[in-house]
Amino acid sequence: MISEIVFYLLQKGAHKEEKRITTGEIAEAIGVSQQTASRKLIELENDGQLERVGGKVRLTDKAIVEIRKCVSEVLESLKGTGMVFRGKLVRGLGEGGFFVGQKEYAAQFKKKLGFVPFKGTLNLFIDAEDVEKRLTLRERTPITITGFSKGKRNFGKISAYKCVIGGLPCAIVFPEMSQHGLQTLEVISSFNLRKELKLEDGSFVPVEIVADE
Repeated sequence: MISEIVFYLLQKGAHKEEKRITTGEIAEAIGVSQQTASRKLIELENDGQLERVGGKVRLTDKAIVEIRKCVSEVLESLKGTGMVFRGKLVRGLGEGGFFVGQKEYAAQFKKKLGFVPFKGTLNLFIDAEDVEKRLTLRERTPITITGFSKGKRNFGKISAYKCVIGGLPCAIVFPEMSQHGLQTLEVISSFNLRKELKLEDGSFVPVEIVADE
């Protein structure tokens, strides 16, 4: 099992270059005390999966090998089965509706996903165990929604994967500029899913990935 800290550092790009990330940031991200985060970092360093130099951290080649091995094992175990996430509905940052509502995105969603999204995203918090599954999903070729610029503001590309919630067609989206962590999934649909499926904060929602054609 890959540790939550390794997943967090992977998300931050610490496998590509040294990153200045404090134990306080890590503790907050994975939901533990700063002392626990510090101890786990020491354990990873002693195991050869982490290097710390001048206040910066970097995942080693050993850590990358372990991550790839883990992803391969998950892929193998999922052969012949559908991929399903089960997430707890949480409040988002309030920006999803603004971004998916941009006409430049909407036109691409209509063409590539078959629907124009409701102006809002459904945010689901998944268990740590499902983070590996999320990484497996990201190994698949996504439906790419290209980014664009408006004046001085840039809107990054979005990677999308078709899914179904309660029989309704949806898509999990991974915005290039997302501020969410690895345990949050953002879902879009032409429906107001909260209203259509009578969902409330804290509701557990199953998300079934649509198999590749």
